[in-house]
Formats: sequence, C-alpha cells, structure tokens
Amino acid sequence: MFETIIAANPDACRTEAEIADESGNRVAIVYEDSDGWHTEIIDNQLEQSSSSFNTLIENAKKCFLITLNRRGDNVPSELATVAHCIVAYVKDDGTAMGRKL
Repeated sequence: MFETIIAANPDACRTEAEIADESGNRVAIVYEDSDGWHTEIIDNQLEQSSSSFNTLIENAKKCFLITLNRRGDNVPSELATVAHCIVAYVKDDGTAMGRKL
C-alpha cells in the first residue's frame, strides 16, 4: 500500500507529490516543471513497469493539479523560503493551506 504526500520543495521552487510505502519510506517523487512531468524513482526495487505503478503515478499527478504554481514559474526571487512554500500551495480557489489569500 502506498500513500501520496504533497510537499513544497522550496529549493527547487515547486510542489511535489511524494509517494511513500507502508513504512513511510519515499519510493518516488512526481513533479511538473516547464519541461513537463517527471518521476524520480528513489527505491530501485519498485516495480516500475506494472500497471498499478502507472496508476499510482497518474493519481499522484491528480493530487496536486489544482495548485496554480506547482511548477514554480514566475515566483519573485526576493521571497523568503517560507513564502516560496506558500506560493507553491496556492490553489485554483484562491486559498493556500486552507486560508483565503
């Protein structure tokens, strides 16, 4: 069983979907940037060719499609790290982390 955790990556200035196994270990990271979608496999023992893995990746993408700035485009460079995280979480309904902006 896997779980998907949505996290801001202030160093890369983007939102990521981290996929973790039942022990809580990250096995893959899914994100989108200006070059498109990317999947970084952390656990090489993960069976990547299975249809269940592909479904897992597609579901991870869907988890954060509502975030407006998931790719980290056009973020002001003078923002502090905390502000980068908030910008990464802005959703299409005008909220970030449950609060109206």
